Amino acid sequence: MEKFYLEVPGIARKDEALAYIKEFNEYGSKINGAGGLNHFPEDYEGWLRMTAVRNVMEPNEQRVPAREFFLIRENDNKIIGMINIRIALNERLRKYGGHIGYGIRPTERGRGYNKINLYLGLKVCNQYGIDTVLMDADLDNPASWRTMEALGGVRVREYFDDEDAHCTVVDYEIDTKKALAEHAEFEESVADFRLETERLVLRPMTMDDYEALYAVFSDAENMKHYPYTFDEARVRGWIERNRERYQQYGFGLWAVCRRDTGEVIGDCGLTLQNIAGEMLPEIDYHIRADLQRNGYAKEAAAAVRDWAWSYTSYPALYSYCKYTNVASYKTAEAIGMCFDREYPDQANGTTHVSAIRRKDVVEY
Repeated sequence: MEKFYLEVPGIARKDEALAYIKEFNEYGSKINGAGGLNHFPEDYEGWLRMTAVRNVMEPNEQRVPAREFFLIRENDNKIIGMINIRIALNERLRKYGGHIGYGIRPTERGRGYNKINLYLGLKVCNQYGIDTVLMDADLDNPASWRTMEALGGVRVREYFDDEDAHCTVVDYEIDTKKALAEHAEFEESVADFRLETERLVLRPMTMDDYEALYAVFSDAENMKHYPYTFDEARVRGWIERNRERYQQYGFGLWAVCRRDTGEVIGDCGLTLQNIAGEMLPEIDYHIRADLQRNGYAKEAAAAVRDWAWSYTSYPALYSYCKYTNVASYKTAEAIGMCFDREYPDQANGTTHVSAIRRKDVVEY
């Protein structure tokens, strides 16, 4: 079965992305959901810079924050489509445009791929807390609005737009959580989560990872900054809890594997943690003792940081640890975090908190 996933645009896809836009031009086809990429045929890097700025901008009546994604077919690693998700709407976009624009390249149409594209987009909207997604389409583009209806879209308005589209437009609303719950059959077409770095792969942990994770969490020296080392039951509970997080939040701690061998050497990911009485998104990491001081924790944590900026709406990310765990907060600092606070804590004595804020980060 074909599998698909959404990928944040990066420099590695430059040639493919420009070929994607060229195909639309060759077919004389309208380009939807490309986030303005078609306006940068000679400056892909400039488009990436523009999207980075747009990711963190404050909404106003001219521009709103948005995220762009490539729809990748895992089987052949090909860009099949694109989707643009607006995280907030201004008055103009509530009237025309809505939250999502999407499209499939001309040579891949007619295979139901845009339904998968929209399903994955709704999963992103759910992580951003967008409970009701507003979309629209030209009335004479039934392929688009029928895709919306296939994912539970309800037509709420039909009108002639004499400002932008200059044609009859239909508006749809999609209840995000309901759509995801009622159309879980699309999960069969969703590729397993996989986050790659130069040396590592992060993926969902399973019970098959028990022995490797037991080697991390049962090591007394490795856990000296924690209240206790893990026994067998705690390690199995750790795996089960994170698998529950994947379903509930769309993220959790993932198994960290070496790319060259596939060996599980620890975990890293994003969880919601009680930090001084407030549930906050925390990047956490644990690497097997004999493989520490090789930069693996930093490499994995940086990948999780970048993933969180693209796939969640959290204004800040945190890392916390016992105040004596210098290696942990040095890793946090290595991915751009700064000291946030310390506070008394029953488990740690004193808890050290580091943080990085979205508004202070724009990568070029």
